[in-house]
Amino acid sequence: MNRPVDRSIDIRQLRYFLVLAEELNFRRAAERLHLTQPPLSRQIAALEAALGTPLLERRGNSTRLTEAGQQARQRFAEAVAAFEAAVRSVGSAAARPRAKLRLGLPWWVDMSAFAQLEQRLGGSLPPLEPVLGPGPELLAQLQRHELDAALLTMPHELQGLRHQRVARLAHVAMIPASSALARKRALRLRELEALPAFLRFRKQQNPALWTHFQRLYDAAGFRPARELDAPGTSATIAQIAAGRGCTLMPAAFARQKYPGVAARRLLDDIYVELHLVLGERLEAPLAQALQAQADLLAGALA
Repeated sequence: MNRPVDRSIDIRQLRYFLVLAEELNFRRAAERLHLTQPPLSRQIAALEAALGTPLLERRGNSTRLTEAGQQARQRFAEAVAAFEAAVRSVGSAAARPRAKLRLGLPWWVDMSAFAQLEQRLGGSLPPLEPVLGPGPELLAQLQRHELDAALLTMPHELQGLRHQRVARLAHVAMIPASSALARKRALRLRELEALPAFLRFRKQQNPALWTHFQRLYDAAGFRPARELDAPGTSATIAQIAAGRGCTLMPAAFARQKYPGVAARRLLDDIYVELHLVLGERLEAPLAQALQAQADLLAGALA
């Protein structure tokens, strides 16, 4: 008697397995999926438990497919392709002209530049409805299908969502205009140690992004004497204008002028990568149109 398939298996697990079957390396597969290794390992273990058979065999540092894993690689690829074709087919049959396309944007975007972007896009996309917010919030809205797509600063755990890199965003120092450092056109990160405090977002808000920045700070030898939680944009700018600290922001943020605050170029390479992340329900023609306009999207934010 055949063993029934566990209903807890989902399409995301199959996608994870297929990437791992290509890489045969958990670290590389996790990087491709924008996951850390533990959640990837848990999903694969859950898939194997649901199937009742091991799909991979680890020997020291090497990983190989079992006989069941080799069969699963072919069958799961067929299943995922069939699933995506079915979704496209149903979506096409039910498609109506869109009134708008909801696009998530980082909270620091200069909306005047975004207005120019809409003009340049012309009729290639439906009217864009921008939704501004912090990265984790935009990602959550994507996963709840409240957004069609979003521009996210990486890294984030994208849980298998389609994405592509569109830009590399350099950061600048936001410092008090009254500081002696403001007399310079460019600064080393370590020079900011002379200011009263360094304001940054809490690690709990986005652990992966916080760790990315910390690695860059360590590489630059930056060790501020005092770190404080950034209390939100307006309050952070007010603190800097009052001479109480400094922070780093994407260079696009510095297009806007803030009384009492000076933006200065950094001589150290502090950056984030910007990715266009597509919602699961975004129709294929719109997804392709957005991807084709990636350079324009990047230009509005870089």
